[in-house]
Amino acid sequence: MIKFFRKIRQRLLTENKFSKYLIYALGEIILVVIGIIIALQINNWNEQLKTRKSAAAQLRQLYQYVSNDLTLLNTLNTNVTSNLTSCQKLSEQFQLVKPFDSLSTSYLIDNLFEWNFYGNTSAYEKLNQSGEFSILPKNLQSDITYYYNLLKRVKEREEISNTFIKNEYEPHYFDNFSIYQRKGSNLHPIMGQYYKNDKRKPVMLNIDKIANDNKMSVLIFARYYQLKNQQESYQEAIKKAKEVQLSINEYLKANND
Repeated sequence: MIKFFRKIRQRLLTENKFSKYLIYALGEIILVVIGIIIALQINNWNEQLKTRKSAAAQLRQLYQYVSNDLTLLNTLNTNVTSNLTSCQKLSEQFQLVKPFDSLSTSYLIDNLFEWNFYGNTSAYEKLNQSGEFSILPKNLQSDITYYYNLLKRVKEREEISNTFIKNEYEPHYFDNFSIYQRKGSNLHPIMGQYYKNDKRKPVMLNIDKIANDNKMSVLIFARYYQLKNQQESYQEAIKKAKEVQLSINEYLKANND
């Protein structure tokens, strides 16, 4: 091809057709430039395709991590909802709406439990670090970003609750209610399993003492407030996780990835 163009140039010069030679040379330059532009465009398309495929792979991984998150978030929501029910019943007993009974110590145990969410953010981090996150549609970027910011708030809410348990609730419980940590004194399933071979005599609940324990009454109010907030944060995260999965599926389907 190069030899062909060279022969044409030489013939034009030989025939003294200089103006035609210039036009031809200019046309040749334009063809070369167009060829370079096309080559660059093809290379750019190839790079974009690679980036899109890589982003799709990370999105599929992120989808799986969100699925794992949902499993844990649903479990945490179930546990916190159960604890909240115990807290509500105990609160009613402290307010004398209902009498203290054999389950009161079990309700106290429920409020000792700490809950923690652990998620995997590696796919989200890789998308950001590689710059691939920016090629995603704005609505998908917004959904994913909001979701991971929401998980940070979930962790913050857990930290507030768990710190309160360690610093306030646990010390008061163990100073005043550890006597009920034995078989027959506490009907909580975990206590029943742990103390199944306990030979000590059960200790009956001191109704007057617990009814007049104003500090525990206030601690239960605090635990109710904390558990309610945890429940709401888990439920919001569950809802957003499902929205993120739907957005990812729509994007992958639309792009045939």
